[in-house]
Amino acid sequence: MTNIDNGGIDEKLGAMEKAAPIDEPDSLGLTKTTTQVAHDKSVDPDIDELPNGGYGWVIVVCLLGLNACTWGVNTTYGVYSAAFIENNYYNASQLDYAWVGGLSASVAVVVGPLANWMIQRMGMKPPMLIGAVCVGLGQCMAGLCKSYGPFLFCQGILFGFGVGLILVPSQPILAHWFDRRLALAQGFAQAGSGIGGIVFSNVAPLLLRTVGIKWCYIIQGCICMAILFPSILLMKGRHKAVRAKNAPLQLNFFWHPGFKWLLLWAFLTMMGYFIAIYSVASYSTSALGMTQAQGGAIQSILAAGQVVGRPLWGFLLDRGGRVNMVILSYIICGVVTIGAWMPARSFGVMVFYAFVNGATSGTIHSAATPLATSVVGVEHLGSALAIYWLTLAIPNATAQPFAIMIVNYSKTHLNRTGPEAYQISIGFCGGLFLAGAIALLGVKHYLQGNWKLLQRA
Repeated sequence: MTNIDNGGIDEKLGAMEKAAPIDEPDSLGLTKTTTQVAHDKSVDPDIDELPNGGYGWVIVVCLLGLNACTWGVNTTYGVYSAAFIENNYYNASQLDYAWVGGLSASVAVVVGPLANWMIQRMGMKPPMLIGAVCVGLGQCMAGLCKSYGPFLFCQGILFGFGVGLILVPSQPILAHWFDRRLALAQGFAQAGSGIGGIVFSNVAPLLLRTVGIKWCYIIQGCICMAILFPSILLMKGRHKAVRAKNAPLQLNFFWHPGFKWLLLWAFLTMMGYFIAIYSVASYSTSALGMTQAQGGAIQSILAAGQVVGRPLWGFLLDRGGRVNMVILSYIICGVVTIGAWMPARSFGVMVFYAFVNGATSGTIHSAATPLATSVVGVEHLGSALAIYWLTLAIPNATAQPFAIMIVNYSKTHLNRTGPEAYQISIGFCGGLFLAGAIALLGVKHYLQGNWKLLQRA
């Protein structure tokens, strides 16, 4: 094993604690290493030093556009489902429409192994360009559908498939350009989801009133393709420089001693994320009797919280330790969910909760790549993230329908009405956020080698 001066490494990492012996493989054959060490020329002169800027900021802007037209569009699905229910558009129930939204988010992450297989054979951009076509066609064709079945395919499967082919190849790319400011760069890029949510959630109601559901979907699909194609063409990875690997299905990450805790955190918090993002507006209108305009305003404020919170937490992750700050984020989110949303009975309290939830619950999107990089290193990042996305298939698909079923159970079996019908669902949501924070302690122990809670990690 190479003889390395650990003291010198610590100095270059700003006195960061050592995660594990450098260059010493763990039980799965993966090297335990921090991102900074992996790219330090004094450790491995064959690996280029990361730019930490330059063209990397162009990548940030491109990813912002990609996120706005994928996850940002997906978060506005609630606007359409409300219109479907109000107009009995497909003669389907609220639960039927919930499955469509969940299916699109689930399909997006299930295609991870396929996307990595395509990257190995065609490179990064071809699957992303195919994904852009699927996203645009999925929305345009959804507008032309006359019944629920074809709509389920277009909005739930085709659109979700396109999102996945864009998402999986693009998410590891910032780790090719940044290490010291990786979480901050990821936060700015992920703010695109919030920006897309704000723009499309305010444009869609206007278009629905003026041109109807059909042309609203077609216009939205065309706008997305106009943004996605140039963003993809400007993307540039440094796969050779960082020795990036994109194994389609490396199952041993499921029992990797550090990554398994990351997967558990992602499963729990994503379940809570979708329950909250799809329930806040309906709670405001159905339980509290607010107008649709007020419910839409609360949904927009949640998206605004994402725009502010994701870069902010990215900055904090780089300063206070990635794991520590994410734990803090979800403790805040869980406490505020139970302490503010559960007793909320006014527009002002819901505005407060929506902003705090938007600023904290979406930290998973800013933190996933930096945390995974800390645990497995940038070389294995693409392979690990394919398993990460696959893990999210169940919560993505079931969170919203599950929340609706809990509310329906409270109404039909427990005879609860108004805000009381949502109490179990809200409590469950808050518990998921707190449980996710606890799960991250396993990642912290893996990186530190001890259980010291205040140690920077």
